[in-house]
Amino acid sequence: MAEAMARAMGGNRIRVYSAGLNPTGRVARDTLRVLEDLGYDARGLTSKGIDEVPVDDLDVIVSLIGPSGLRYLPHGLPARLESWSIRDPYGDDIEVYRAVARTLEGRIRGLIDELLPTELPSI
Repeated sequence: MAEAMARAMGGNRIRVYSAGLNPTGRVARDTLRVLEDLGYDARGLTSKGIDEVPVDDLDVIVSLIGPSGLRYLPHGLPARLESWSIRDPYGDDIEVYRAVARTLEGRIRGLIDELLPTELPSI
């Protein structure tokens, strides 16, 4: 969910990857449904493990499971490390997925706005 949102919000100004500790190989149907309902493009989303993304080349890494998720990363990465405690909606009803999506939207928008401030036009 976060990957699709960040791609949409960052556009061509950022590269986005997502990975989990226990990838299932598929994206939950309710994740896809909520993304579609909110107008996000879910094409290309897959369930991947950390070893499937280029963590050594990233500028910012966000753990959605809080600080404990950062322990699974290689030591000494030059990336800025963020930890957010976001509930995993897997297995819950669709309303939980929607609530999680709204939380993610706000957090991702805040981070992108911080990292990529809107450029004011020259006068």
